[in-house]
Amino acid sequence: MNDDLRAQLELLERAVADLAKASKAALGFVTSLDYMGISFNVSRRFVIADLSPLAFFHLVEYIDDGPGMAVVNLYERLLPLLSCEHRWTPLRRTADAHVRSLATGRGAGPHICKVCTAYALGGNLPVIGRTLPPTG
Repeated sequence: MNDDLRAQLELLERAVADLAKASKAALGFVTSLDYMGISFNVSRRFVIADLSPLAFFHLVEYIDDGPGMAVVNLYERLLPLLSCEHRWTPLRRTADAHVRSLATGRGAGPHICKVCTAYALGGNLPVIGRTLPPTG
């Protein structure tokens, strides 16, 4: 690979990482904790899970006994979502416009699971929990 192209790719990777960090800070997240293979974003008041490629907007755990305990409590509440055998349907309703606007624009587009009500915002649709179907 050309050295100039490699340098540009490294610069782009750093810029994307900096953007993600700045976005989290702008939303009030001060750190993240990893637990059972999931990254949890921690603010001063609450914890949310980063379930990429899924999005589930209703599960927030407020911090009472420290962020670690909030992460464990939230993970336990996420277990049905993480084990769901998804039945995806495309988002088409006008009321879903706010979720459709978050879509990545790649792959299948935004869908909602009829069973657990999780959203898949684009790309491949997970079959069970966060597991993606095999490619190739």
